[in-house]
Amino acid sequence: MSLKATLTRRINARRFTFLAKLHVWEERQDIQHVLQAVQDETGYLNNLPIRLQNYMEQEGLVKQSTLTEKGEQVLETGCFPILEQGIYNIWYIQQDSLIGTCPIVMQRIQATDKPNAFMGKLQTLPDELEFNQAMPVIEAMDKALENESSAPINIERLKIQDHQGIPGETRLNTLTWHWDDILQNQSETQLEGVIDVPLSNNNNNRQDNKRAKNNSVNSVQLDLSQSYDSELTPVLIALLQQTANMAWQVAHQRAAMTLEQLAQYQKNCPQIKTGFMLDELTVENFDSEQYGHFASAKIEQLPVMPATPADAKSWTQQLLIEDWKKEYQRENDLLDSQRKWYEHPAIHPYALQSRQAYDWIPQLSPQQDAEAFWHIAAPFDLNPS
Repeated sequence: MSLKATLTRRINARRFTFLAKLHVWEERQDIQHVLQAVQDETGYLNNLPIRLQNYMEQEGLVKQSTLTEKGEQVLETGCFPILEQGIYNIWYIQQDSLIGTCPIVMQRIQATDKPNAFMGKLQTLPDELEFNQAMPVIEAMDKALENESSAPINIERLKIQDHQGIPGETRLNTLTWHWDDILQNQSETQLEGVIDVPLSNNNNNRQDNKRAKNNSVNSVQLDLSQSYDSELTPVLIALLQQTANMAWQVAHQRAAMTLEQLAQYQKNCPQIKTGFMLDELTVENFDSEQYGHFASAKIEQLPVMPATPADAKSWTQQLLIEDWKKEYQRENDLLDSQRKWYEHPAIHPYALQSRQAYDWIPQLSPQQDAEAFWHIAAPFDLNPS
């Protein structure tokens, strides 16, 4: 069972431009190979050139011929923090009620031969980035943060400490969250959106400039792994209650559905009656009390169950009648067919008890349920005793 959800709404994404010295993690297999040799071979460091030994120690990769924590990280990832200074753009979602403050994209800007014009390469922040936490891709080298030079920069702290920072435009963007499986603790989450990236062209050709202008909006897609099992449940409950009038049964991990709703959704999803699974539920515009307004929502593979004991009894009776119409029922067949449905996870919570043929016959109509009535009543006709 895999319950999926897609939530979409308009959200603020802000750009911030700043001048700073940063550590950017870049792939350095040469340093990784040296660190591997230092770890594997005793005395290897002492056989290296003195300048290389000093460099490894100055960079905090080794200490007393042993890898430091930083050295172990470089060995494991193959990436080394390279110091650079430049102008950077960073886009982030600001104080969203669902994910808080979340950095999404960073861009290094390079000057062109035109004044006030910049070109840059868009860089998606890494998959391991977690919401509401510091950014693992950069480290502070600003004098104002001298005592914290090894600590990752937090978005809000960066805005306060870097006096040369320039707040950029705040624009509404359509962002969509995809939860692969709400019922699992580790649900793969994808954040999508379109942001305005200020790219320019140093070519004077009008056609090229027009093309560059048209291409100034870049579609950015991020895959951020995060557990939303506990956080998304209130949204799911509000969505089902307000838009579909269904209650979410937390204990059974299913949406409660009446017989009237079953008939309604069975038109588009015929297998819901026997599979207890609604393929898709889509809605427009709903408000969750805790996480705000959403423009649209889609739930896929929604597990359902009867809303009340009476619904469960009527629902399973319909299923049994369909089964009994197919073939003659011996006594054991009758009991097995009931257990098949009564033990289903969607019906089992109501603890329905199997009954004998003589208990069922008065409830079956010979006119409407002719085949089922005949198959279940035939043994009495053939063997009156």
